[in-house]
Amino acid sequence: MKKIDLVAIDIDGTLLSNQQTVPENNIKAIRKAVAEGKKVVIASGRPLSGILPWLNIIGVPISDDQFVIAFNGALIQTTSGKIIAKNPVTYQDYLDIQKFADNRQAYFQIESTDGSHTIDRFVPNEAQMENYLVNSPLFIHDKMPEEVELIKPIINGSKRKLDSLQQNLPLDLKTNLDVVRGAWYNLEFMSKKATKGSGLQKISEFLNIDLNSSMAIGDQGNDLSMFEKSGISVAMGNASKDIQNKADFVTKNNNEAGVGYAISKFVI
Repeated sequence: MKKIDLVAIDIDGTLLSNQQTVPENNIKAIRKAVAEGKKVVIASGRPLSGILPWLNIIGVPISDDQFVIAFNGALIQTTSGKIIAKNPVTYQDYLDIQKFADNRQAYFQIESTDGSHTIDRFVPNEAQMENYLVNSPLFIHDKMPEEVELIKPIINGSKRKLDSLQQNLPLDLKTNLDVVRGAWYNLEFMSKKATKGSGLQKISEFLNIDLNSSMAIGDQGNDLSMFEKSGISVAMGNASKDIQNKADFVTKNNNEAGVGYAISKFVI
């Protein structure tokens, strides 16, 4: 069995139960891994503000030598907030996505280091839920200020609407950006350089840990780039069959502490 020194864990649908709590067996396994000197990295579409509360619960220290992959890899940070790498989109990318959203009457916002920004006046429930979950204030502008750091552009809406949008993306958006679903209510547009997988590679290089000694656990399409980079890829039991088929191992579901089960099996 491979020796695993670095574990990357998605949050929603993975670390958390459907009730937005961390199952006790996840906490026990992660705390034991940390005590054994393993690096546990949260890899999420959330900003650091939406990750920090869970770090305290699972026992990952807030320090300069612990790391998170935030905004799907657009921002690599220490848990204390120091930025290791940043991969925003360009202002032209923003304009292209805004045009697409406007044409399809879809709500669109930018998630940045200081909060979320939009030029829309009607904020749907899905966007309100997103901003609440990631502890992000929302700023509404007449025009998007050019000084806003364009970290994660995101369209929020119903699953049905986002399924339709994803199936009808303009060629330029598909060519210039990585378009992923972080949750059923999110359609996220990322720089080609910004993936959870590239974030995992960056952290492994920073820590001088072989990627073959890493394990990635996730449940969504935005976790697949980690699966491709890690030594062991683990799909949650609640992930779709398409995601499960691309993993080395399928663990229990998120309500059954699938993260803790995988860490106990492969890490500690």
